[in-house]
Amino acid sequence: MAVKKLTPLEIKETVEKIRKKYDEYVFKYFKAQRHKSNFEKRYVDALKAGVDISTFLLAEISAIEELVKREESKVMEKTPARPAPAGQPFVDQILEENRRRIAKYPDLPVHPDAREEVRKLYGALHRLEQEYWPPLYSILRTISSSLNTKITIALETQLHTLGGNSRGGVPARLERYLANLTRFPRDYALLEKEEKDYILESAFFLHELDEMLESATQKHGPVLHDAERKQLTKTLDYIRDVIADFRLKDLKKK
Repeated sequence: MAVKKLTPLEIKETVEKIRKKYDEYVFKYFKAQRHKSNFEKRYVDALKAGVDISTFLLAEISAIEELVKREESKVMEKTPARPAPAGQPFVDQILEENRRRIAKYPDLPVHPDAREEVRKLYGALHRLEQEYWPPLYSILRTISSSLNTKITIALETQLHTLGGNSRGGVPARLERYLANLTRFPRDYALLEKEEKDYILESAFFLHELDEMLESATQKHGPVLHDAERKQLTKTLDYIRDVIADFRLKDLKKK
């Protein structure tokens, strides 16, 4: 049976659909970005070779759907049976739960193709910098020794690097990531590395700040005013929520 010829608009929509499926495949199953970049290369090669794009895209849709099915089967084999809503695979439940947990954080603009977890983590750190840090810094300056003052200043600088705004409208730590997203062809291996490094550095920072504030609370809590103690507790609660919601608990410096 002859494959129906797609219109230019249908071709564009189908290519975007395949790209989205690869993004979900990479995110859900922790796969390398090379799977999507290999599709991009095949698509460019197909255009250059003048092959029938309709047939090519149909085959590509089947290929990514088969990859997803294989991963879903692996997950189900490793996971004890549990009830799930009709028509909703267990993997989708996990993805939806992760998205639900980070939904409360600002989704700040980085780039339309930026990974959602990166955008949301940036939003969480930006909120920490804008709302929690100013009153916290005032408290820390009154109770810190000269050594801890240096640590506090270093943490403030790191927070701005991870959650502040640079001239490009994103944190300094995401400038390379944004530059690569706006470049064509994209270096997907570099994009994946930038995403992982940003998440890892953010986790290290949050754990270090958590430890410092916990120590400050134990040492100086009794001499602080009620409002100051409440601010320290409020900030600690927020930091620990971010660590839990973004699954950063085990990402600590060794």
